Amino acid sequence: MPQPEGSPKYNDLIDIIIQSSQKTIDVQQKDGTVTKEQIIDDETIWWKTGSVNSNTFGRFAYELKEWERTAQLAENNMSIPRAIQIAEEIMGTGISYRRSMDAKSSESQRNSQNSQSTLIDKINKNKVERVYTMKDQAKKSLFDGFLGRERERDEEME
Repeated sequence: MPQPEGSPKYNDLIDIIIQSSQKTIDVQQKDGTVTKEQIIDDETIWWKTGSVNSNTFGRFAYELKEWERTAQLAENNMSIPRAIQIAEEIMGTGISYRRSMDAKSSESQRNSQNSQSTLIDKINKNKVERVYTMKDQAKKSLFDGFLGRERERDEEME
């Protein structure tokens, strides 16, 4: 049975994402002292909520961040007007890569063996879609497979 919206299960997930996406920054006060504050790093949340099925996604994230870091270093190696131009081009390329990853995260794939839901699908359905085939059902029990009992048991467990 699906849980109602706003149930503790989903609140816990949101809490985990928020807590693991915080970073500590130094904030200078009016009296000149520096205090540490925790803020949510929106970029970290973006990376965590992406849904790209690739074993090289983490490495790509690293390479993209290093590429964008060169934009910050440009003014150390060339004139300021040229450094600004190069930095804007580098960051523009980064935006294009991020948009392509957003598009990839929005794809859903379904075939006879399995399915890959998007993040929106997962939120809307409050569950990951399962694909049942007669082959899978017949392995459990031919009779149960015809009656769809395995699928019913899975639905009850949710």
